[in-house]
Amino acid sequence: MNRFILYSTLFLGVIIAQEPVWPTDAGKSLKSNYGEFRHRHFHMGIDIKTGEKEGASVLAVEDGYVSRMVANFKGYGRALYVLHPDGKTSVYAHLTQFNPKLERFLKYYQNMNESYILNQYLEPNKINVIKGELIGYTGNTGYSFGPHLHFEIRNEKEQPLNPQTNGFAIDDRQSPELKELALIPLGNNSRVNGSLLPVQMPFFRNPDGLYELADTLNIFGPVGLSIRTNDKRQGFSETYQLKTIELIIDGKLEYKLDFDILDYNLNDRVQLVRNHGLHRLNLGSFHNLFHLKENPKSTVQSDHLSGILKLPPGYHKLIIKATDANGNTAEVSGWIFTHPPIDLVIQDTQQNGNEITFNVQSKSISIPLKNITCYSFSPSGFADKKINPLRIKKKDGGLSVTLDKRMIQDRSLQFIAKNIMGTFSIPLHWHPHNIAVDYNAKPDIKVNQTAAGIIVQIETGNMGTAKPSLNLDSPQKLTDVVLEQIQPYTYISEALDAEIFKKVTSLNVSIHNGTDYTFKYAFKPEVAIPGEQAVVVSEDEMCSLQALKSTFYSQSLIWIDAVENSVKPTHGKFLSSVYQLQPFDIPIQDTVRIGIRYDENVAKLEKISLYYYDQDDGWTYIQSKDSKKRQVLTGSLKSLEAVCILQDNVPPVITSTFPAHGGQYYREDIIQLQANVDDVLSGIAPEETSMTMTLNGKRLLYAFQPVNQTISYNLLDRLTFGNHTMTVSVQDRAGNSASTQIDFVIK
Repeated sequence: MNRFILYSTLFLGVIIAQEPVWPTDAGKSLKSNYGEFRHRHFHMGIDIKTGEKEGASVLAVEDGYVSRMVANFKGYGRALYVLHPDGKTSVYAHLTQFNPKLERFLKYYQNMNESYILNQYLEPNKINVIKGELIGYTGNTGYSFGPHLHFEIRNEKEQPLNPQTNGFAIDDRQSPELKELALIPLGNNSRVNGSLLPVQMPFFRNPDGLYELADTLNIFGPVGLSIRTNDKRQGFSETYQLKTIELIIDGKLEYKLDFDILDYNLNDRVQLVRNHGLHRLNLGSFHNLFHLKENPKSTVQSDHLSGILKLPPGYHKLIIKATDANGNTAEVSGWIFTHPPIDLVIQDTQQNGNEITFNVQSKSISIPLKNITCYSFSPSGFADKKINPLRIKKKDGGLSVTLDKRMIQDRSLQFIAKNIMGTFSIPLHWHPHNIAVDYNAKPDIKVNQTAAGIIVQIETGNMGTAKPSLNLDSPQKLTDVVLEQIQPYTYISEALDAEIFKKVTSLNVSIHNGTDYTFKYAFKPEVAIPGEQAVVVSEDEMCSLQALKSTFYSQSLIWIDAVENSVKPTHGKFLSSVYQLQPFDIPIQDTVRIGIRYDENVAKLEKISLYYYDQDDGWTYIQSKDSKKRQVLTGSLKSLEAVCILQDNVPPVITSTFPAHGGQYYREDIIQLQANVDDVLSGIAPEETSMTMTLNGKRLLYAFQPVNQTISYNLLDRLTFGNHTMTVSVQDRAGNSASTQIDFVIK
């Protein structure tokens, strides 16, 4: 027995010895974890909190050798790559400094290249490290929003692995939270709860703490599901990415996301894993639990599963399981009923004093109605509120709905019913007899590209109760488009194939309300097909959009809208119209090229460029080429945005320096030179050509932090006593420059 205990203890000791070292002594609190959604990329590692200060120890997690060292103004800043005997590589990023030995190597290569920016690959075993060795210190270099350590573990193919399931687990006992389900119609006549448009539905937790759908889902035709989740760790406010999400229908796995391996070459496909349309519309961050066959896949998506639900008629059991990296699981269950929506009709209305009663029946299906919901809308089409009926009674298989007349005065109504089988109705609408009509009004028309196809939406507003008609006008023919009423004054087409819009020059909307009115909207889109180039021009022929062969994942309709009211720039004024590149809410895998022409007045100006509007950063500079002869600015974008021409003739500002001009300091107080800079519009590019820093006439190989806009240089030796001069110069992307000279004394 004693011998068995001894052997067991030795075996346990071997297991413990094989575990890697945690990469920092700053603790195991994560700011971000592996696979989180970022702009056009996944987060490839874990971000370990290091407090507000820099300088926590960074440790080699296993034996190996330094295979690469990097110093940059953006990206990972200062970073080390250590290759281990098992073929894996550990990555340590945003460091403020390496250990003294590695720092000497860094300075040697930087001085040899006469550049701070470095991407140096090293020979095997030139710089060996042992497990637990101090190799550097945490910092805030590169594109970092605060001090932390970004850590990755990569396989032999340089693909980042999930650290939390590859030896770097943390204590987490809290299960994920399931927030909301989005149902996305994927066919030209697909329905979700009677609607042609996507529907979002929150989950609720029953008394046992289990997640359930609030009601049975009613779908018809191909449909995809997306889920919004929220995973946390006990005692922390951060939210994290999940490890796996599984979609199960009738006990069969229909789709699975597994955040186990990522690939830098497939980073843009985050746009296909996250629901890009809902994200761009600020409706939340959803995981797609389906995959369209025309789109490529990322490493986290199932190879052989599509997740597209094409369910036979009847009831189907839905289960979605969400699991974090520690195995904590949350599950939601519910039912899906597959059946086409029902049509409703108001057979008659009765009025009695302050009450009005609607007799709502199914048009053709004899299955009795179970419940009904009523909404009111203002005369201009604004969704007012949900109306609580005074009474609802069953009548001849339908429902008798009694409302307070005073609550719906001058209001139009929408009824949505559900029968006892769980089938939703197409929305039914009712207008008061005395509705006001503004004959000077004009319908508003919008075109949207959805996963199912192109949908045209018409809002008639104060045009009255007449149903509009729509046709697509091309030189060869007029194509009639069937419209469906989804609100009292809103009508949409079914999802149309992009091909139907080839050679279309306008959209014609007719209103027949006693007098016929026809409105013509210029609309000249182009069909962009992967593998082919496509060019579309704005109505005024001043803006062009070119799709490359590699721009789109799948066939897309592209067009340009003029923007009437746009956010003003921080300084100056628009030098062109503002153009919205459409469809703005679809993902693209490569760039689009844009061009905007300008007139003679703009041609006289200097430092003009293209800009696009970013919701977080405002008007943002686009690297542009100015063809004076053609009077056109051209540039590229990785997303479809609002664009215009702006002028930036305001120089950047050097807001502060350390040391300060005229200051007197003790030698031991000056270990770093620093300057903070700012620019109001075009911004300062994180490149060495954008700035310089000198000390006593000698050019310094400084660092630049683009988020904090800080230029800095760590002194190798203490400054000598006496007078010193530091100079800082900076140039923004438009070519405006600023410089300052700082004279200070070391005493």
